[in-house]
Amino acid sequence: MKGINSKIKTVWGISEVGFSITATLETAFFIFFLTDVAQLPLAISGIIAGGASAVDIISAAIAGVFINKFHFKNGKYRPWLLYAPLCAMVFFILCFTKIGGDITAGIIIAVGYIISHFFWNISYTAVRSLTNVLTDEPSERAFLSGRLGAGAALGRVCASQLVPWLTAALATLVSGVGAYTICAAIFSLIYIACMSIQYIVTKGYDTETKSDAGKTVSFKAMGKNVITNPHLIGVVLHDLLRLIAYYTVAAGTAYYAKVVLGDPAASGTILMVYYIGCFIGSFVAARVAKAIGTKTATIVGVAGWLILWAIAFFIQPDYLVLNILLFASQIFFGFAYGLTVNLYSMCATWSYWKTGENTTGVTMSLMPGAVKVGVTLRAIILPAFLAFVGYDAAATTFNVAAQAGIFQMYFLLPIVLLLISLIPLIFMFKIKDSDIPVMSEEIENRGSGDLVAKSRAD
Repeated sequence: MKGINSKIKTVWGISEVGFSITATLETAFFIFFLTDVAQLPLAISGIIAGGASAVDIISAAIAGVFINKFHFKNGKYRPWLLYAPLCAMVFFILCFTKIGGDITAGIIIAVGYIISHFFWNISYTAVRSLTNVLTDEPSERAFLSGRLGAGAALGRVCASQLVPWLTAALATLVSGVGAYTICAAIFSLIYIACMSIQYIVTKGYDTETKSDAGKTVSFKAMGKNVITNPHLIGVVLHDLLRLIAYYTVAAGTAYYAKVVLGDPAASGTILMVYYIGCFIGSFVAARVAKAIGTKTATIVGVAGWLILWAIAFFIQPDYLVLNILLFASQIFFGFAYGLTVNLYSMCATWSYWKTGENTTGVTMSLMPGAVKVGVTLRAIILPAFLAFVGYDAAATTFNVAAQAGIFQMYFLLPIVLLLISLIPLIFMFKIKDSDIPVMSEEIENRGSGDLVAKSRAD
């Protein structure tokens, strides 16, 4: 397997900038759009966000099956970087519309969400699957993983500033809802352009190995290879729990700024600080992994955020201290976030080595699946919390109970989730970075099935 070239090193992660700009509009502003811009009832908003996200979890798995079953003339993974974003664009725009009454609008938004996210999942999984065919060198995989994380964080930085500015500017020309609709269209075009660049620079890499050529994997085998992979199960559980924490903070920032800080405009700055910290951590994640290993670097990253967020919870920081602690915590978390793709990639390599069956697409699709579950649970938790504390979108002042409820959601819930997330990672994920080149060489050299039998017996 050849290593990555200079073009890939230069622009790798650009796909995530475009994807994350678009995704942040949904993860950080979608519920706010439903409740405060479209002014849908909290019950309908919760059903839309929670129900559509739940269906999206299933679509993430289906996306992996799609990728595993189809092989185009110009590659197995790369073509989806062109096709999927084009299909996603139209339906994503519908997520930020309000057509008809509350129920009709809710149905249209939910349909747009489900279909657009299906195609999102395909492109997202395809990019991550490419890491397995670009190189088998641990430091290069860590580099690719870190750049994807950095690109995602950079996209969030851009979106955190662009969304408030762009929607405010557009609202002077069209309605508030219309401003979000146009914003979704602009971001979708950026997403398409960035994915196209990633497609171009990876030309010539997306080919089958000798041991993979001509083989098809049954649906049964795909499922079996997932549930019998203890390393993967540990990674998924860890990823899911920490992502619920991550997206709770991201989506809760708008409400924290409005209710606790009393300054709705502060959310843009807080989110920018949040994402810049994660960008820096993700950017250097490969160096940290090279020094102490992927697993250890991930543990350090999550533990760092946990400790700093616990400090914030106990001292109840003002605006300035909050931003300092948030920035530092996300530098730590960036180590973990930037290595996420590498963790899943290591699990995919182990599965291929162990079974002789290439289910990389399905394995990597569990990564967006974890994201979707995290977003789904966030979508359920936030409206429930808001309803429980008596949040009123039209209010300008809030009682002590509302402030305390939002404060606990913002700090205490992520602390508990991050702590629990470390357990499956520590005790279930056992693959070392040094194992990957050995496994990859065996996979590449297989020609008959003898090694498959040997690996099963080991």
